[in-house]
This record gives sequence, C-alpha cells and structure tokens, in this order.
Amino acid sequence: MSFAPAVERPWRDAWPLAARTDDGNAWVTGDCWLYCRREGVRVLWIGSVHAPGAMADLYACGPCVAELDHMVRVQSQGRDAPAGTETRKKAEVRNETRPNSKACEHWQTEERDGKTHCRTCERQLYL
Repeated sequence: MSFAPAVERPWRDAWPLAARTDDGNAWVTGDCWLYCRREGVRVLWIGSVHAPGAMADLYACGPCVAELDHMVRVQSQGRDAPAGTETRKKAEVRNETRPNSKACEHWQTEERDGKTHCRTCERQLYL
C-alpha cells in the first residue's frame, strides 16, 4: 500500500491523531497540569515546562491533550493558509490581538447540552 505525499493531501488527513488514554503510550495516574487541573486521572507526559529558575515535567489528560491538539491544528491551518484567504486573515487578526488580550480564567461555568462552558468567554471546557 502506498500513500500520496502529505503535501498532496489535505492537512487534516496527514496529521496524526492526538494521544488517547491506553493507546500504547506511557500513560500514568497523576495530576493534569493543563486546562482541567484534575487530580488522580490518567495523564501522559507531553514535554517539559521552563519557568524562570525552574523546570518541570508537563502531564496532561486525554481531553486536555485533545484540546491542545485542536488549538495547534487551528493555528497551523491559519498560518499555513494562502495569503489573502479568510482563514489566513482570521489567524493574522488573532495573532495581532493576542498580546494585549487577557486570558480568561474560567471562574464561572455552566452546563449546556451536557457540556461545561465558561460563562465569561463562552468556550467549552473539557473537565
């Protein structure tokens, strides 16, 4: 079986799936250091974090790995889109406004259609 080179296929077809619990990777039980901050869940080491004067191992649960993967894909798709396209314009606007914007800390949440959302920024939260 042979596949066309990745450049000849849509980016999402060539992009590997995000890690999922018990997929053969070295999942362990611990605390998620990303978005949900849950304790005692299946987590995967996803890299090192550097802070001024310190370094630590970063672990994330399956839903947080999926959210991070989604964010990377969206940014990559926008950055790699041809100049002048709507996707590229949205990416450029997002990158221009990001340094001055404050990150939402998701203090107040609400349930909608069985999913958790932040009341302030409206984003779906993967808890």
